[in-house]
Amino acid sequence: METNKLSHEQYQATFQAPMLDVTATAEPILDIWPYVDSVVPNDLEGYQLTDRIVRHVYQDPKRRFLHVLVSTNDINVFLVVILNLKSIKVHGHYLLDLPKLYNLQSAPEK
Repeated sequence: METNKLSHEQYQATFQAPMLDVTATAEPILDIWPYVDSVVPNDLEGYQLTDRIVRHVYQDPKRRFLHVLVSTNDINVFLVVILNLKSIKVHGHYLLDLPKLYNLQSAPEK
């Protein structure tokens, strides 16, 4: 399966504050796992995905995109799979590295 690694700017274009936390109410609209399985290891920058765990799901206020945050071996780093809600397709993925983004300490998964 072909994947689409998004730049920070492309990722930001799918993000609009305030993002709505829909983790508790989100319904699966698309099987993301074939896409996740196709992401090349270089895109994970040394992090490992952990047991197909979706930690959070956020929706932009205009209901254009869902951000599905898949856990890695660091509790502060996620593979974000962005779903286009209009076409019901994967828009792309982005490695959300919160320690790098916000100059935080990294923390391994427990």
